[in-house]
Amino acid sequence: MIKAVIYDMDGIIIDSEPLWREALIHCFNKVGFDFSQDKCRVTQGMRLIEVVEYWYAQQPWEGKSLEDVEQDILKKVTELISEKGEAMEGVYESLELFKAKGYKIALASSSASSLIDVVLEKLAIKDRFEIVNSAEFLKFGKPHPEVFIKTAEDLNVPPINCLVIEDSFHGVLAGKAAVMQVIAVPEEKYHNDPRFSIADYNLTSLKQLETINFE
Repeated sequence: MIKAVIYDMDGIIIDSEPLWREALIHCFNKVGFDFSQDKCRVTQGMRLIEVVEYWYAQQPWEGKSLEDVEQDILKKVTELISEKGEAMEGVYESLELFKAKGYKIALASSSASSLIDVVLEKLAIKDRFEIVNSAEFLKFGKPHPEVFIKTAEDLNVPPINCLVIEDSFHGVLAGKAAVMQVIAVPEEKYHNDPRFSIADYNLTSLKQLETINFE
């Protein structure tokens, strides 16, 4: 029985994945890394510092520390989201749907707390969430389930009674590892990706939530 819904942010609440890719390509190229859209998708859903560490291990650069590159990317993506970010299709309707069902609603993101604040203010939905958590300062990021488990604890709802909504494979893995039901809403490129078959539901848009019987 579902008692709480936990949203991911990037790619679920706000159409920010293209903006993240733009920021990553821009900042990694500045340190001499020939970055690409496909490389961005490899680490989608992970914490930013872990993304930077992952790619540094693949191709080390000189001149800037990992922390400097992390902050450059965060600054760039914050600027892009503030300028061009838009709500994903069906977000507002989905929030009303779950509110009407009496579910507790939370957000659990790999993004930095500062970016979460920018997004929630931009979309004017900060008051829709009972709990907002970032994996930024946790010991582990997605695909580890820590941020989802902590969010369930903060909501005072057992994980088995929580429903996670995710767009990335790393996020889906985290939700399943937390023993939660998971709705995957991957970007169009991954609509037929067999990896997402581990999710309980696979949708192409949040608007399809109305077709699911959550009872």
